[in-house]
Amino acid sequence: MDSCFAPILGDDVFCYIDDVVICGDDPSAMLAKLRTFLGLCRETGFYLRLDKSEWFKPEVAYLGHRVGKDGIRSFLGVAGYLRNFIPNYSTLVGSLFGLLKKDKRFDWSEECQAAFVKLKEAVARTATLYPPVPGGEYVIYTDASEVGARATLMQVQEGREVPIEYASKKFTDAEQRWDTRERELFAVKWAIDQWRDYVGLTHFTVVTDHNNLRYLAGVDKGKVFRWALRGESHRGLAIAILSHGRRGRCAIRQDGDPSRRREP
Repeated sequence: MDSCFAPILGDDVFCYIDDVVICGDDPSAMLAKLRTFLGLCRETGFYLRLDKSEWFKPEVAYLGHRVGKDGIRSFLGVAGYLRNFIPNYSTLVGSLFGLLKKDKRFDWSEECQAAFVKLKEAVARTATLYPPVPGGEYVIYTDASEVGARATLMQVQEGREVPIEYASKKFTDAEQRWDTRERELFAVKWAIDQWRDYVGLTHFTVVTDHNNLRYLAGVDKGKVFRWALRGESHRGLAIAILSHGRRGRCAIRQDGDPSRRREP
């Protein structure tokens, strides 16, 4: 079997004894691989049994396992177990979770493939996290985009900031309609709530790079006002807003590298 199909093995074509499974990202790719496979069957005199074959199925039984989109569910389950070690986790998995929605066609797009590859790489290089130490000052870096919020909990240990935990959240459809200021302030509120057990009774700093948050003092109603009041309830909280000129070296930390010392 391996010698018959050597030219295409591993390229979404897999053999085990006399069982062959062929995969494709879309119908046209699947058809192209199938033509190549059948051509090799003709050249090598390899016969197929039609009554034991399945064609263009979203899910098949292979080596005693059901292989299909539920494999994505299992993969996301493993990745989810490591989510605190993976920066920007929620944004990475957004398109993949979309494949699991009921009554939605399973469409493995280029966006899904890119997200899958990035998530595999992120799982392979999960960042080193440090245990918190008593008395160390906490620093929370926050950021928000159109699709989600992300944050990093750092602690000053021996004069440098080291990562304690990562967190991320995918925005709902309603949250994605918020303006930039609302998303950025929500990221601050959400991150503080996320790590209340760490920072609730101690001094800590939240670092954000969104200048519009400077004008929170002029807001006197609505959810932004309520979120601002939540922040004021933390007596030990200081908020540092970074200038755009320093954003390149001071924005939210994602690489887990503690070697850079804290900026004065």
